[in-house]
Order: sequence, then C-alpha cells, then structure tokens
Amino acid sequence: MKYLSLCLPTNGISEWVFPVLEKIYGQNANQEEWELIVTNNGDNAEFHERMVTYASQHENLIYKKNNAFLFENQIEALRIASGAYLKFMNHRSILEPGAIQWMINVIKENIEDKPILYLSTGALNMGGQKTCTTFDEFVRSLRHYASWTTGVGVWKSDFDKIPEDWVYNKISPHSDVLFWVRDREKYIIDDTVWCHEIDNSHVRKGKYDLYRAFGVEEITVTLNLLNDRSITADTFKYIVKCYEKCVSGFYLMFNILHEPCSYALDGFDDAMGIFLDKRRVLIRAYAHVPMGLIKKILR
Repeated sequence: MKYLSLCLPTNGISEWVFPVLEKIYGQNANQEEWELIVTNNGDNAEFHERMVTYASQHENLIYKKNNAFLFENQIEALRIASGAYLKFMNHRSILEPGAIQWMINVIKENIEDKPILYLSTGALNMGGQKTCTTFDEFVRSLRHYASWTTGVGVWKSDFDKIPEDWVYNKISPHSDVLFWVRDREKYIIDDTVWCHEIDNSHVRKGKYDLYRAFGVEEITVTLNLLNDRSITADTFKYIVKCYEKCVSGFYLMFNILHEPCSYALDGFDDAMGIFLDKRRVLIRAYAHVPMGLIKKILR
C-alpha cells in the first residue's frame, strides 16, 4: 500500500532538485509504501530531459511537465498522487535521515482518524507536537506559517472532496487545501525537523510582488476564514499581527539591508493600509536594524 506521496513541484532548477532527489532515494524506506511526484512548470529543456531519464530509473517516481501558472503547479502534483497522504516538499528541501520512514509511521498512526496534519519541520520552535481540538486553535497556532507550503499535507480522501473545477487561490493554492476541512476533531502540528534547505538565499525564489502576497493576499485568506465564521475575530487580529511582524522582517531584510532577492519590492506602499499599518511596519523594521546588521556581519 502507498501510504505517502511526496509531492515536489518545481520550476526546473537542476542544482536544487537533483541533490534533493538523491537524498530522497538515499532513504531506506520500503518503496512500495511511498511514491514521489515531481511536476515541472519551468522552461528548462535540459532539466526536463534529465528528469525524464531520472524518472525512468525509479519505479515509484512520477514526473510530469505542465504549463501551470506559478503556484498552481502545487495542485497539479496533488492531482497525480495516489498515496493515502499527500505531502508537499519544497524543491530546495534536503531530507533528514529517516524522514520518509518517520512520515510513513505518522501516517500509519493516524490513518484511521485522519486528523489534519501540519509537519512544520522546526519552523514553529515548538520543540515537539501540539494537538488542537478546534479549527480556530489550529489556525491561531500556525500563525503566518499557514502561508508556508512545506508544512502542508492532506489526506487523499480529503483532497478528493475538493471539486475538480475549484478555483484555487493564485498566490496560495495550498491554503485552500490546508483549510478545506474545518470540522475535524483533531488537528496536529508536529514540529519534528524532517528537512532543511539546500539554499537559504532569496535570489531565485520567484518574481511575485512580495508585499502584496504577505501584506494583502495571505491575510485575505485568513479574513475569508473569519467571514465564514470558521475562526474568531480575536484569532484574526492575532494573525494580522503575525503578518505585520513578518512583513517588517522582509522590509528590514530586503529594503533596508538590501539582501539580494528575486521578489518584486515596489508594491510596498500599495500593500500598506489595507490590513497593515505602514507606520507600524516601518517602526518595527528600523527598530531591528542594529540586530540585523550584526547578523549580516556575522554571517
């Protein structure tokens, strides 16, 4: 039985993807219990040919080239997958030893009740596992990390309930998947570290409008949960504060300290004033300049 489908959407960056693949296939988990789905919406012909060859060498690897727009490539991977649990994986993420078997064990332990799982790989600094008994508690506990695809997974039986013609969020399609089930008795956030990034730079992470994405679009996702009465006003206000902190961190990093990145940064002024107060964001950003400079020097 296929318990796990690792879903790896990519735009075809060879120096990331192939080291990631080698670490995946260096795991000792039974390949009859898991599969790997790689979907590619990039235009690198050399990468495509190399992936076709690589896929032919692994029976449990399914590779598909597509023309999906930006993050919609994520959903294409889920549609192909056949495992009991479909787990996103970033194309920069190097698996820790034993990670696949750990995931399979988590799936087997929960396959009967099928709680909603978020595998946050240490990002939340929780030092373990947290069980939430309401959707509101789950959303609040995730904070702005709900925008982070790497932690997201979904039971195939839940994903199959999303209508085939559903129009996914353009910037954050994974949030539609993460928040589809809101009446489960148990939501589990597991902060066990199962991967780390091969490249922490922001030079090739996309050319989208960073401040519209995190200052408007992602918060709108949470607003829709409030409008649907799936979360409380208090939780919504808390999430907005989390995004304020997140966006001020981006402003410090990219606009003040001028860390190189691929994002479009000229949308800051337009994004402010909708959910986030520009003055508060700037004050928070400039207040952290000394620490930011120290970190940059010590790096």
